[in-house]
Amino acid sequence: MVNRTTLSDSAARRRYLAYAALAMVVFMLAHAVGQLAEALLSGKPWNQALPVIEKPVADLGKLVGTALTGWVPDVSLPTPLGPLAVRYTAAYTVYEWVKLPILLFLTTFGMTLLRLKAGVRRIEKTLGRDDLFGVLGGTALGMFTPVCSCTVTNLYAGLVAGGASRRASAAFLFASPALNEFAIIFMFIFGGLWGGVVYVVAGVLASIATAYLSPLLGLNPQHFIASKQNACSHQAAFTNSIIERAFEEASVLFKRLFVPVLISGALAGLLVNFNLTVVQVLQRAQFQWWGPIVATLAGLPLDVNAAATAPILAAVRNFVPLGTLVSAMMATTVSSIPEVTMLSRLLSRRSALKVVAWYAAYTMAIGLLINTLFAGV
Repeated sequence: MVNRTTLSDSAARRRYLAYAALAMVVFMLAHAVGQLAEALLSGKPWNQALPVIEKPVADLGKLVGTALTGWVPDVSLPTPLGPLAVRYTAAYTVYEWVKLPILLFLTTFGMTLLRLKAGVRRIEKTLGRDDLFGVLGGTALGMFTPVCSCTVTNLYAGLVAGGASRRASAAFLFASPALNEFAIIFMFIFGGLWGGVVYVVAGVLASIATAYLSPLLGLNPQHFIASKQNACSHQAAFTNSIIERAFEEASVLFKRLFVPVLISGALAGLLVNFNLTVVQVLQRAQFQWWGPIVATLAGLPLDVNAAATAPILAAVRNFVPLGTLVSAMMATTVSSIPEVTMLSRLLSRRSALKVVAWYAAYTMAIGLLINTLFAGV
């Protein structure tokens, strides 16, 4: 028979951890609000004032990565794709191993808490809706949550766990990395007003298309997440605390996805070495009509935030047409090998490949369209 003291200690420990997770969620939201207020008070334009919600976790990951890998030799190894910096790869991998699991757990916990607190009916009135209203809600949320492909999969799982519908969550999955503020600013600067408008309108339409294509693409992680949530329902029934119930549900899903997250982070650490490979491909493609196709194929496996690619691509702006640059930026942002690893776990390998194929088709198409419309830009 299990000792009552042991059960009491376990319950107390779970309670402390649940409230610690709540404190972290509140801190991240407060930090984001602080970023926004500071940017506005300092006179920054609105397009530079948008906060990065994941910044505290990302900063922690960088700190831990640097601290734990200082002993690693600072050498480069030759590979067919280019040099691989050993210390940088190790530091980036640790950074991802800190950032991705924390974001996965906190997002799932926060969304589950919202679902339990607000009730299923209220969630169903917004992101829980499977109609156009819900799809637009998922798209809008993605536009204001700009992250790379490696991170968005964790947020996607959290949304689904929180009660978001298949279509709304699918729209978010596309819009978050594709319709980010850096890519939009990039387009408005180099493509002018109409270039920015075309990019935004095309991205919104593609997000809507992703939502309605979600059954065909196999974007249905609900069956995976629901089964894991049901696994802890009997345990959650013994507590009256919504915070603890949300913590239990998030813990079950976190444990099931922890290993794929680590694999995803390790792959990101390796691929980050080859970011400049896209630039080399662009320099060879130059003004060839097939430039967007080659740029997409070169950038799709990589995991790079648009904030990092925009300055690099701007440097080669005079040698490459605008549409080809856009395809390169989108390809490195909307999809990656680390994302496929996570999606394969949430969905299936076949569904993950379908999603990547759809992303590739759109990324090539938008580049070709922009090159056609803005041939003289």
